[in-house]
Amino acid sequence: MKLSEAWLREWVDPGLDRQALCELLTLAGLEVEGVEPVAPPFSGVVVARVAEVAPHPDAQRLRLCRVEAGGQPLQVVCGAPNVRPGLLAPLATVGARLPDGTRIRRAKLRGVASEGMLCSARELGLAEEAEGLLELPEDAPVGEDLRRYLGLDDVSIELSLTPNRGDCLSVRGVAREVAALTGAALGGPRPSPVAAGAAVRAAVRVEDPAACPRYLGRVLRGLDPAARTPLWLRERLRRSGLRPIHPAVDVTNYVMLELGQPMHAFDRGRLAGEVVVRRAGEGERLRLLDGRE
Repeated sequence: MKLSEAWLREWVDPGLDRQALCELLTLAGLEVEGVEPVAPPFSGVVVARVAEVAPHPDAQRLRLCRVEAGGQPLQVVCGAPNVRPGLLAPLATVGARLPDGTRIRRAKLRGVASEGMLCSARELGLAEEAEGLLELPEDAPVGEDLRRYLGLDDVSIELSLTPNRGDCLSVRGVAREVAALTGAALGGPRPSPVAAGAAVRAAVRVEDPAACPRYLGRVLRGLDPAARTPLWLRERLRRSGLRPIHPAVDVTNYVMLELGQPMHAFDRGRLAGEVVVRRAGEGERLRLLDGRE
């Protein structure tokens, strides 16, 4: 079980520092196997807005960007495919140091001055792969230090749980344990029920009620297939050791991590017949969403 310390403290604040909290968890039988930063060290990276984009006079794949970062507008040369006017993205300012040790300096790229570097998630150590610049939410404060804005001084706590502590396989479960041990108040979200309509139903058959005494599902319609998972949710998944895949999948993983309720999202257009809940047959193999078996 891996969870973000900041996420846990949103549910319960025991008034303990990080070391004392980890010691408390271990003494309670929730052994802390490791604590690691959620991001590598870097500095001088701020939230920036791309105000204008123009072609580079001597390089087809490069763009000249006028960037606002809380002071005088800066000229930055960028080759990312998703750079565009209005985009908010991380800017490594002159003097910034990136995770790989690179120091950002004023430089000329194909004869044009560049006063900084617009960054992808990979360049900041926040993802193994990236197709372009890290796109920040529209309400991100321009000029804000990126580490502060994303809470990157957080850590991930990895717990080793025994089979009898399945109640702690979630942020809520661990928070409940901390609250019981310290007397601190247990918080967390209090979502309102959403009434279900009866217009669309999906057939479900449970073949092993002893293993699965109850199976619940709901049909959701009108989803935007082009929607992206919000950055804050992607970050919580990443800090818990999960890779964002698709908004529908990411939401189910998020609920599982926070509340301990396993969930799965199906594409109803690809379902043939009913949903059958059963044990695997001999020799059956399961292909996961990322293609692995």
